[in-house]
Amino acid sequence: MATHEDAQLILKLYELRRDPVMREARDFVAFRFFPESAQDIKDLLFDKRNPVYGAYWRQVTTYWDMAAALVNHGALDEAMFFDTNTECFAVFAKMEPFLPELRDMFGPWYMVNLEKLIRRYPNYSERLAGLRTRLKLYGEAYKSRKTRGFHPEGGSDE
Repeated sequence: MATHEDAQLILKLYELRRDPVMREARDFVAFRFFPESAQDIKDLLFDKRNPVYGAYWRQVTTYWDMAAALVNHGALDEAMFFDTNTECFAVFAKMEPFLPELRDMFGPWYMVNLEKLIRRYPNYSERLAGLRTRLKLYGEAYKSRKTRGFHPEGGSDE
């Protein structure tokens, strides 16, 4: 059963997600970056032309890995966490197909806390499959908008 302390920690995690830079990072990861390979993620992390995007990826993924560690180590009620957070599933759905390669690149502990937590969710594989279907559609729509001159960072080609 969740406690008052669990509720306070959930609210603190929510407060951290509301930070303006974190909001920008979450927007980038959710709606503008659709990796198709581990190399796409590696390229993003080491892109010297747009280093902020790599920072955004690191900020969002390490946030969710940290939050998962709190649950995995018993500091936060798991049921309450799952009831109040869905974004972590989308982040994991984007990277999970590439985890073996990413761990070869970045080390065996890369995103291990989030993976452990997500895999305990009932029917997690079905949930991730549904998310991947939606994410693929979002990615296609994003690419289509970019090719028509729309740029989420502002401006256009027209």
